[in-house]
Amino acid sequence: MSSPSCTSPATSFTPPTEPFPFLCLPPELQAQILLLCDYFTLKTLHRVCKSVKRLLDDVMFDKALFRPTLKPLSQEELVALAQESGSDSDSALTLHPAIQASRWWCIQDLAEGIFNINDTVEEYSAFFPLDMLAARNESATYPAVHRMKVVIQRFQARALYDVLTHMDSDLIEHNASEAGVQGAVTVAELMRSLFKLGARWKPRTAVVPPFPDQTARVSTKLLRDGSFVVTQDVHNYSRAITYEPSWDAYSDDYV
Repeated sequence: MSSPSCTSPATSFTPPTEPFPFLCLPPELQAQILLLCDYFTLKTLHRVCKSVKRLLDDVMFDKALFRPTLKPLSQEELVALAQESGSDSDSALTLHPAIQASRWWCIQDLAEGIFNINDTVEEYSAFFPLDMLAARNESATYPAVHRMKVVIQRFQARALYDVLTHMDSDLIEHNASEAGVQGAVTVAELMRSLFKLGARWKPRTAVVPPFPDQTARVSTKLLRDGSFVVTQDVHNYSRAITYEPSWDAYSDDYV
């Protein structure tokens, strides 16, 4: 007589109804997870969560948060980085996310100060002085640099192609202190340079958005000689608008 087979009851896994508490994880694992977050997420967590703030204050997040304590690369290090990067030198240095979101820059009145604007519909009327921007003193790039060339180019749309109608440039440079230390170019310095260049070339009518507008794009390039260039391209797709410089093209007395 054969004995009846013994079967064990099937066990099913029931997922928890609540998410696993992040703060219960070991700090080392928390840090590894946070390092996968983007800049804006980290800044939000740093502002609203005290427990996470203590972790984000660690030096391991200096890179992700573009902290101004970053030591700028020397000219020799920039040349070496450019050679290592080869043809992909446009990604050798990371531009600050606040700079990359160039569509929310807006010039109002240079006599009253420089303002930033968010171009979303519900926040279109919210203006923020640059001096109130939380990221203003952070490094404009990672790795940090002490010198960069800033270029603005405006293109006018034609039937089959865009025509370059204006180009202007500015140089940001930190000289070495008596101790031989060179500071990093900050977000505020790069923004002011872009604002200054934009103010030199503005539309005749105030109906269109101030320069730069929603068609602005920012790119970077690390040249073989170690020079770092930030370029903002602005494409004008309205043929009814004409632009003229706001300064005497034959004078050095810029705005």
